[in-house]
Amino acid sequence: MRKFESLVDINKRKGFPRTYRFNQFIRWFTMLLGVFAVAYAVWVILYKVDGDSNNLIKFVPIVIMMLAVNSVIRNLFTLNALKFYEDKISFRYIGKKSVTVAWKEFTKMILTEGKRKAVCLVYIENGEEKDFRFFLSFPHILEVINSIAEMAPQIELDDFMQSIVISEKERKLFKKAEFVAEKLEESPETEKSVED
Repeated sequence: MRKFESLVDINKRKGFPRTYRFNQFIRWFTMLLGVFAVAYAVWVILYKVDGDSNNLIKFVPIVIMMLAVNSVIRNLFTLNALKFYEDKISFRYIGKKSVTVAWKEFTKMILTEGKRKAVCLVYIENGEEKDFRFFLSFPHILEVINSIAEMAPQIELDDFMQSIVISEKERKLFKKAEFVAEKLEESPETEKSVED
């Protein structure tokens, strides 16, 4: 019940603007580590590998370099932060331009399944349908999904999204239950019956 409570009317409670982001220390540390690994691999290839070197010693720096470059590219070009405003949402990256979409432009929110499950937001921009994807591993994903659904009530949800988004009916039931609980706490008759 406590988890559910934190998702009801989240935009009213947390206010605007607000930002959800990956841990910046981990993100920047990973990128720096990747850059140092690439530099070290290049140094090993240039100064330690020669014609007499073992094939393993020739191969390992190349593998390290490919893995490190992949890590740096992934951290630069995947979603870094989401910033919620009253009239729009901004998807921010470290290595590329931010994407900003007005709430009224959203049409669908669905789950896509591939190598990694992702949330796909479909929106209309200049009369053209576009989509934006971010992975379910994004921090506070339930808050983010429920906030988007709350700010864009016209959005069409697939079955998965309907199962995790708090509907208007559930929101009203929760408020009613909250009201009844408050009234029971305030009632003097309840106190007397508890004492007996």
